[in-house]
Amino acid sequence: MDLYGETFSDLRLQGDTFSSGVVEDCLFTRCRFQELTLENFQVTGCQFVDCTFAGLHYKNMSCLNNAFQHCAVSGVEWSALLDPRKLDLGFLPFESFSQCVLHHNVFYSLDLQKFDFHGCDLTGSSFDECDLRQADFSGCALSGTIFSHNDLRGADFRRASGYSLSLETNQGRGARFSLPEAVGLLAALGIVLEE
Repeated sequence: MDLYGETFSDLRLQGDTFSSGVVEDCLFTRCRFQELTLENFQVTGCQFVDCTFAGLHYKNMSCLNNAFQHCAVSGVEWSALLDPRKLDLGFLPFESFSQCVLHHNVFYSLDLQKFDFHGCDLTGSSFDECDLRQADFSGCALSGTIFSHNDLRGADFRRASGYSLSLETNQGRGARFSLPEAVGLLAALGIVLEE
């Protein structure tokens, strides 16, 4: 199945398997993708608006420069969707996330320098060994989100909520936080606050 420059609205795909296909420069609006199996598939330069992704299974799948707006994306390991050679060169499977719900997503070893997550709900997600210098997490919901061995220098966490990260395992010089949430940084250092 190869699709180039097509537009889809209100598409519902559930429990299907798709093998060997290219989807490029397509627009998907109000679509729902659940429990799909995708093998030997490439998705590039697509826009997803008000779409839902859940329970995706993928093998030999490649994504590059896709934009997500007001989408709900659950349980995706983003670095697995990128050819290792492109990963080393700093390419990303996504171009943007605008006001998205990204529950239980995994961001591993990605160059997310200056990336804008502003206003997204990243509950239960994981950032491990990422370059997040000057990334924008302002206004994000970060409850249960794990940050481990990242470069957070200059990142913006103002008005973000629910975060708990260690400045012992992450580089954080110049990162910006706001009260009262910033008090959680002290707890990660083992400091006890009393009234």
